[in-house]
Amino acid sequence: MIQGPVLITGASKGIGRALAAALAARGIPVIGTSRRPETIADPVPGVRYLTLDQEDDASVEACAAAAGPVEALVNNAGQSQIGAVEDVSMETVEELFRMDFFGLIRLTKAVLPGMRERGRGTIINIGSLTGTFPPPYQSAYAAIKLGLEAFTKVLRQEVGRQGIKVSLVVPGYIKTHIEPRTIAPAESVYATDLAAFRLARDKKMGKASPPEAAAAKIIKVMEMKNPGPVYYTGRLVPAMGFLKRLLPEKTAQKMIRGFYHLDG
Repeated sequence: MIQGPVLITGASKGIGRALAAALAARGIPVIGTSRRPETIADPVPGVRYLTLDQEDDASVEACAAAAGPVEALVNNAGQSQIGAVEDVSMETVEELFRMDFFGLIRLTKAVLPGMRERGRGTIINIGSLTGTFPPPYQSAYAAIKLGLEAFTKVLRQEVGRQGIKVSLVVPGYIKTHIEPRTIAPAESVYATDLAAFRLARDKKMGKASPPEAAAAKIIKVMEMKNPGPVYYTGRLVPAMGFLKRLLPEKTAQKMIRGFYHLDG
């Protein structure tokens, strides 16, 4: 049974907001983060909001200090990115890693001492199918999400004996209203292929699951006495996670290109 408090990053919209609302409705203390909490148009009643810029060390430290000891941390905040490897600047790649990966690690490190002192805690990292089946034009984001899976599996081995549970939840397409940053120069040699990828992706998003579905899965994992390392959720997503373990990599890449209509 979750008692809280639960710290949720990126709680202003999408999965983070849906999770905050579901937990708050149960009377569980929730702390949500946002880069600019004062701009949240529809804050969830009962949720305490804190400022967090995951690219800034001082902001992460201040957020962790203000939150105090927490029972659970849900690392949900992040941005996505679309663009060919050649077209995306190193500055842009580094910015995404600072936000989505290094900032997540900083905050995780900050809450671990409090969890260890209490003798219990839960950390849920939010993954992506982009890390499971890396598509073209999302190289940095896919690398981050694949790395996050490894980070999750390593951390759970290190802190499991301290009573701290660590799992990765991988949603499929979710209606989050968060658009990835797109780098698509008109003169790019990848322009035609990238346009086809974006069109196919947009069509998939039209059939995406609501964020409440992902939130329900996260809560289910949080309530498990002995959760596993990785959970998939969403339409056909568990089956895709199973396929990942069976398919040769060459076959998987061909399937991905077909999924986004890039070979026809």
